Amino acid sequence: MPHQPIATGALVQQVCAACHGIGGNSTRAGVPALAGQVQAYLEGQLHAFAAQGRQRADGVMGAIAVNLNADEMKRVSTYYARQPLRPTSPDVSRKAVRTGEKLFFAGRPAEGVPSCASCHGMRGQGLPDLFPRLAGQHAVYLAEQLRDFRSGRRTSDPRAVMRELAARLSDRDIDSVATFAASLR
Repeated sequence: MPHQPIATGALVQQVCAACHGIGGNSTRAGVPALAGQVQAYLEGQLHAFAAQGRQRADGVMGAIAVNLNADEMKRVSTYYARQPLRPTSPDVSRKAVRTGEKLFFAGRPAEGVPSCASCHGMRGQGLPDLFPRLAGQHAVYLAEQLRDFRSGRRTSDPRAVMRELAARLSDRDIDSVATFAASLR
């Protein structure tokens, strides 16, 4: 028996707000901020999490998303995409920001590492329907995602672009570029 539709506000409050915040500005470094994120990206991620179901060892999002229908996923994604981002203020070293900035804008073509800006935009704003916003995201979260791509634990990039790119990054590279991306506004 299909479940009754839940109003968007109630859905956000009951399902999402505990981790991501009512306005999508997570205060937990390991939990992504959803406010201002690309709507199609958020919706696609919810569908991907639902497809994973409860298969991942830390499948919290899979266990949540599997219980949402397509309409609820679309409404929650639209809601969060429309919320204003309140970027975090990471305590970062200038050296890490400079190192990350160089990698973000120039990459290392000789090593097969393109610039992050080529897909995520010059201000880290993301490219609608294709790539997520990185600007203002938690540096800890971004670094964790890059490490998950590198290890193959995260596979939400259908063409394996992020997995191949992350495989060429050291821990220092990851920390530096994550710190820089988090500092973008």
